Amino acid sequence: MLERQTFQNKDLNLRVSPNYDPNRFDPNKYEAFLDALCGDREYQKEAIREVVRYFLGGEYQSLKELAEENYHKNSKLQEKYSSFEEFRGVLQLPDKLSCSLDHATATGKSYVMYGIARIMLAEGAVDQVLVLCPSNTIEAGLTEKFRSLSADRTLKDLLPGDCQIKCVNLLNRD
Repeated sequence: MLERQTFQNKDLNLRVSPNYDPNRFDPNKYEAFLDALCGDREYQKEAIREVVRYFLGGEYQSLKELAEENYHKNSKLQEKYSSFEEFRGVLQLPDKLSCSLDHATATGKSYVMYGIARIMLAEGAVDQVLVLCPSNTIEAGLTEKFRSLSADRTLKDLLPGDCQIKCVNLLNRD
């Protein structure tokens, strides 16, 4: 009889190294922006910091690299997957610098998405961001929130002066 294993999501989350190449990216220049965007919701700020450090910090070239680093350090991942190759097989887009975020309902995922997108645009790492929505209701809510945040003069003024894209145009496509 097979023994049933139980894992908590937190035990299987991939951790991004706190290291980054300061010649490539300086996350500190966005602290005032994050404070204004997220207020006292530190978990939102940390999620944004971690994702942009992953994308822009120069430590990783792909999800596979992040996953392999975590696999070798995390005994729970090793319990769940008997080899790194087995673990790699369940990753979506392992050869791309990709990720997904998992936050509970009503924790401000839209603020996290907006913060990541604005920093990626400001850094010139992307020139467009695509947000896919599962329903028209969610699309309408996100569009309204993103328009309001994009029009917020305080947020715009807190972006670094050397940012690549300061003004955002929101488009909806059917």
